[in-house]
Amino acid sequence: MKKIFTISLSIFLACLLKTQTFTRFELPTTLTIPWEITYGPDDYLWISDSGGVVARVHPVTGAKTVVYTAPDYYPGSPKEQLTICFQPKIGSGTLGLALHPDFMNPANSYIYYVYSYNSGNNEVPTTKFKIVRLTWRASSNSVIAHTDLVTDMPTGYDHLGGRLMIIPQNGSHYLFFTVGDNGISETNSPSCYVPQSINPNNFAQNTDYKNGKIHRFNLDGSIPSDNPIEGNSFYTRGHRNPQGLMYNPALGIIYNIEHGDRTDDEINILEKGMNYGWKWVRGYHGDNNYPGENAIISNYTPDPNIPNDKLKPAFYSWCAENQPTDNEYLNWCTPAPSDGIYYGSGAIPEWTNSLLVVTLKNGLSTDQELYRFKLNTDGSMATSTDANPNPMKFFGADQALNGRLRDIAVSPDGKKIYLINNFGGVRAKITVYSSGPSTGINGAVHREISMYPNPAHTILSISSNEKLVSTAVYNLLGDNVLVEQGEITELNVTGLTPGFYIIRFTTASGAVVTEKFQRL
Repeated sequence: MKKIFTISLSIFLACLLKTQTFTRFELPTTLTIPWEITYGPDDYLWISDSGGVVARVHPVTGAKTVVYTAPDYYPGSPKEQLTICFQPKIGSGTLGLALHPDFMNPANSYIYYVYSYNSGNNEVPTTKFKIVRLTWRASSNSVIAHTDLVTDMPTGYDHLGGRLMIIPQNGSHYLFFTVGDNGISETNSPSCYVPQSINPNNFAQNTDYKNGKIHRFNLDGSIPSDNPIEGNSFYTRGHRNPQGLMYNPALGIIYNIEHGDRTDDEINILEKGMNYGWKWVRGYHGDNNYPGENAIISNYTPDPNIPNDKLKPAFYSWCAENQPTDNEYLNWCTPAPSDGIYYGSGAIPEWTNSLLVVTLKNGLSTDQELYRFKLNTDGSMATSTDANPNPMKFFGADQALNGRLRDIAVSPDGKKIYLINNFGGVRAKITVYSSGPSTGINGAVHREISMYPNPAHTILSISSNEKLVSTAVYNLLGDNVLVEQGEITELNVTGLTPGFYIIRFTTASGAVVTEKFQRL
């Protein structure tokens, strides 16, 4: 089925004129089901991978060292499988990872990460998640201690959340951990809970339950004394599947990223104690895109135990439209955002003071790509115009190679974007987009490919500082309309219908470089 693209001609032309050019290459690192990628202050990439694994990867060569494998990692048991509806397995895995903010100090060389374990026994298994702290010894490049900080964090059959981040507030640092509602959508799978009142997603706002919350802990795993409710780890509530966290250090703003149900994937600005509405209020307030939503907002009764309790609307909502009537996931306009990062560097001027968010879904109208949300100096969304669309999308043309984009990291100089995928693409891998001169794997130099004239009427002249082995042209529906094998210096485009195209060059080293051009 062909994709439907709704970008106007003027917006697409603006993208052609203003979009940063990147060089794409892949590190040769072998991964299985990676979740987190973090660029450490030791100039290595730190990755959480399946089976309770923590790995350390050289950002240029891709050489990987497994530094720790949890001896008590537990993948769940068939005894925990739901026996009705589509019989889903219990949620398990290796999730978020964070490094201590003073990681280079031997006294604070701590790695924090999350994985599933058996809180029961072999006869009656009970899968849960825990946050652990590993002590890293740089002199021997090894983990020398393992400490459980937080145990008994819930899991379920869907919507696990799982992101971990260390964030400074008021002179201290805290562990923030996202937990999804753990339920299965009754809209998509109405027979999984009988009655529906036992579906865990009903308790996302209930402070007596840990699911559907973003939790805050001290770095030793204890509960901060100034949390919204004394002795309770919850920081915010009313979340469906919060898979991402971002922090804007310039303004001290915390954002979360979460999946909606058919509509309203969200970015939220997190404020202590606030209620983000799931499951009865979704996305923006006032659009009433969920039956009864406006009435719930109008009649909301604050929790007397939570100071200044309020319902908070989404900072940004994808697909804020009426609920689709079909059950085909790929038809829904939600892109399934996974994680993101605040970009404050000046290395890519168009990205300075932006949120970068990666997505998971290759659907009818969605791609596995990166969204750039440009911010104003006060943290609000910059105005979107034809000349400067906001958000702007990147790397979607490479989704067949990149796969489901699970996480993102940025080099300290702001010039390299590291993406990891789990599932989709040829393999689980680290994909790197470089915005400036750099050395890639095996000494590959920065690739410069130029096209002239652009727009072109008949002949598109091509020059490259690396040998090209193939050139492929795609229209905006994703159809391959022209292929040339071997090194070329010009491309005859007279057979193409006037319009905009994606051109993908493959170099002799195996790198793929994507550019855009217009046929007049």
